[in-house]
Amino acid sequence: MMTPQHLGAFYIGAGIALCIIVPVGIILAFKLTQKSAEWYYNQAIDLYANGQTEKAVQFLKKAIAMEPDFANAHYNLGLLYLQQEDFNQAQECFENVLSLRPDDLESKYNLALLAYDAGRYDEAEALILAVLEQAPDDGDCYYTLGLIFEAKQEAEQAKEAYQKAAELAPKNINAYLFLGKLQDQSMQLDEAIETFKHVLELDPNNLEANYDLSITLAKKGDWDGTIHYSQRAVDIDPSYAKAYNQLGLAYYCKEELEPAIENYQKAIEIDPTYGNAYNNLGYAYQKAARYADAIRMFEIYMEKSSEDPQEVAEIREHIELLRKKLLE
Repeated sequence: MMTPQHLGAFYIGAGIALCIIVPVGIILAFKLTQKSAEWYYNQAIDLYANGQTEKAVQFLKKAIAMEPDFANAHYNLGLLYLQQEDFNQAQECFENVLSLRPDDLESKYNLALLAYDAGRYDEAEALILAVLEQAPDDGDCYYTLGLIFEAKQEAEQAKEAYQKAAELAPKNINAYLFLGKLQDQSMQLDEAIETFKHVLELDPNNLEANYDLSITLAKKGDWDGTIHYSQRAVDIDPSYAKAYNQLGLAYYCKEELEPAIENYQKAIEIDPTYGNAYNNLGYAYQKAARYADAIRMFEIYMEKSSEDPQEVAEIREHIELLRKKLLE
């Protein structure tokens, strides 16, 4: 795992969190009477520990002004700029570190994350691969590499990277989650089920894993399993509209129309903009011979969600057929 040194800070981007923590107590302060670069550097660490981030930035700048080759000061200043979301300044700081310490893994890793967040995926990939040449067993790097490959729409390479990340860091839930999603998308359904169930072994209350597993089981036509894991998702988060919609789908496919309708209605109650739930509820009403209600749902769906002219035409034609049924 990447463990950048000195000041503690958090860099959060694109769903990843780089936690950089070093107890301040292990840093030996220089008891210098003269205000040297080291004095300003140590004062900056103390200031940061006491929540005075902006003043810590100013003291690190003074340390660098006095000693331009002070790599640790550049690095910690970069961390503070990350915390302040001043990404251009952070990038400059980490590049300064690499000009002084070309093999600095933490700076390369942070630069890779910055490049990833900025959409410079080739640059991010090159930096991560450079880190992996020096630290081939770093699971965090493989996880980040998976994110980069996925952003580049290179699904097979992303799956390989997530798999490697999971092997090196078996408790990395995100690596398994993203791996499972890609397995599901490529219709490797049995593999996806196994992956999501592994996440639930680590964290039974993981909302995303319960919901994603219900999606995969639905693709296999396992409606009882879909209901079980969708229900687990709404038990964990009663405001999760998508899980209610998924419950509605499973009951609908089991020909159990009343619970299907109830769950679709609940999804809409939670999220009145949820177009897919209106469409699904329309079909449930139609199957229950509640044609007026079905027409109303299809009209709302058409208004809220349908932007495809061909789909709009098909919905209107469908509504006309339902109106004829009302007259029969």
